[in-house]
Amino acid sequence: MPWFDPASGGVEARSLFLLEAPGQKSMGAEAALRRTGSGIISIDNDDPTAQNCWTLRDEAGLPYELSVHWNVVPWYLGTADRIAAPGRTEIQRAAPFLHEVISMLPALELVVLMGRKAQAGWAAYQEQYAPKVHALATWHPSPRVFASRPAARQEILDTLRQAADLLRSV
Repeated sequence: MPWFDPASGGVEARSLFLLEAPGQKSMGAEAALRRTGSGIISIDNDDPTAQNCWTLRDEAGLPYELSVHWNVVPWYLGTADRIAAPGRTEIQRAAPFLHEVISMLPALELVVLMGRKAQAGWAAYQEQYAPKVHALATWHPSPRVFASRPAARQEILDTLRQAADLLRSV
């Protein structure tokens, strides 16, 4: 599993950006993947989804040091050639891991659920652990989503602006 980005909010983060599963660029030197990535979940990773997260967060005025990014399934799914999306079993199996992450975030006020898999994972997590934080749902920030749903970028930006407003109001 990759680590948290040390440039993010870490254990003092007030917001959690929750995506579905790590991409290859977040994985470290993995023999099975035949790739070398950063080994961290970061909006600084060299991939288009991370770039979209960085750009949209910046446009929304949401300081990176207030947030941390993570995935509902924290381990890589797929092969060396192709990433795979988590299914229901993987999402349910990952709920205790998400609970462990959330228990390390005592200042957490807000979770931004980025994509349907993250939303499903949050629902599975809520059933078991009933967290008391505000949640906002939006699209996954992948280039594939942007290409197939032209309005998605603006909808994500609107959600992130709402997140920034909520964090400023508290």
